[in-house]
Amino acid sequence: MKPIEYGTDIRVRRCSGCGGIYCDRQVLELMRAEWQVDAVLDTGSAVQGARNNEIRDIACPGCAATMRRIADEEQSHVTLDVCPACDGVFLDAGELSDLKSVTLMDHLRRLLAIFEK
Repeated sequence: MKPIEYGTDIRVRRCSGCGGIYCDRQVLELMRAEWQVDAVLDTGSAVQGARNNEIRDIACPGCAATMRRIADEEQSHVTLDVCPACDGVFLDAGELSDLKSVTLMDHLRRLLAIFEK
């Protein structure tokens, strides 16, 4: 895992093997709001990242606890690996770019979820 910085507040670790990004939840929220952060940080293959979604029992890069898979609250088609022990988040290659690209379909999914409640 290679430390990468973007601006003054965003510090992540990127896997040199798979291109995945590890950070804490606060940094993930900063990245969601930061312009062009995905173009700089999310440089791995999205195709490989999608294949990596099949891997289970991932050890947290921060503390080695087993990470849990959860659907993103804003874009439920994106599955995040979250550490229950240290609150770290691992994004497979391509997932940050996907999270930053809110489409019309994403807005419709959110509206449908509201009406289903």
